[in-house]
Amino acid sequence: MKAAVWTGINKVEIKDVPIPEIGSEEALLKVRCAGVCVTDFHIISGKLKIGKMPNIQGHEICAEVVKINSKNSDLKIGQRCVVKTSLGCGECEYCRSGKQYLCKNSSEIGYYPHNGGYAEYLKVPVSQIVPIPDSVSDYAASIMESCVCPTESLMNFKVPFNGDVIVFGAGPAGLAYIMLSKLMGARRVISVVRQNKFDRAYSFGADIVIDSASDIVKEVEKITNGEFCELVIEATGNASIISMTPNVCKKGGRIIQYGIPGDDEVVNYPIKKLIVDEITIHGAVGNTKAWYPLIDLIDQGKLNLEKLVTHEFKLEDINKAFDLYRNHDSSLIKAVIKF
Repeated sequence: MKAAVWTGINKVEIKDVPIPEIGSEEALLKVRCAGVCVTDFHIISGKLKIGKMPNIQGHEICAEVVKINSKNSDLKIGQRCVVKTSLGCGECEYCRSGKQYLCKNSSEIGYYPHNGGYAEYLKVPVSQIVPIPDSVSDYAASIMESCVCPTESLMNFKVPFNGDVIVFGAGPAGLAYIMLSKLMGARRVISVVRQNKFDRAYSFGADIVIDSASDIVKEVEKITNGEFCELVIEATGNASIISMTPNVCKKGGRIIQYGIPGDDEVVNYPIKKLIVDEITIHGAVGNTKAWYPLIDLIDQGKLNLEKLVTHEFKLEDINKAFDLYRNHDSSLIKAVIKF
């Protein structure tokens, strides 16, 4: 089969590799569509030191079942599905509570030693397969993983009903947070983006858009009459933005930290303000409980994930997708590899 193999810093090669052999309670999937995640680009470019090479990346996967080796599954051959990528030992307190991403032996499909969806086929544990209805397109399914973490964090940490939410970033996660915050009852969603992304933020549901080059704290203070925002969502990973988020958070408010800064970047939090204003910071990485609720939102027509897809490539052209990130292409929201 053909696969895109990460073999070195800024080096991804199309290679012929064997179709994986499945073991007990595993399934072989034929990939239909795979989302291209900025995290993968940050890994292959050396910004994030996760996993090791050689490896087939790709953790945003829409596929169909072509072979099953299970005594406990009612999956059918040809079933379209998405893949829950977080893996754990299955026995520790975190795994037992559905938080295998916190397991000390946690791993993820698409990161070494597990191959991912940038290939014609992959094998996965049957337990990681989530069937999808016909109403969920291959495009929507292939980028669902990029929205499932934002969905779960809002399920866990709650959108303030009829309150103000501010979202930093207009990438896939930032836009998902805008759409989901509106669906979950926010009174106003304030988006902080570069000026060339104003239209994008408004088109995904932002009520107010602030230029990230402006005096953000002063602008938010003016908009909220000095109260600031009950929920602050950071989805850029920019260290200077992360350091600033407590300054736009209401007293007693919450910050969801989703963006991941580079390994060598330093975040300078105003610790005294966090203490005195009783601001709570939540890291957002889990994606175990939100798959079915997210599928339901798409199935009911309440959430249009296809709108996030701006580029499509064949597997052999995957480096063109990474080049969009490398060149900071302003037209990019989400690229997918279509098989």
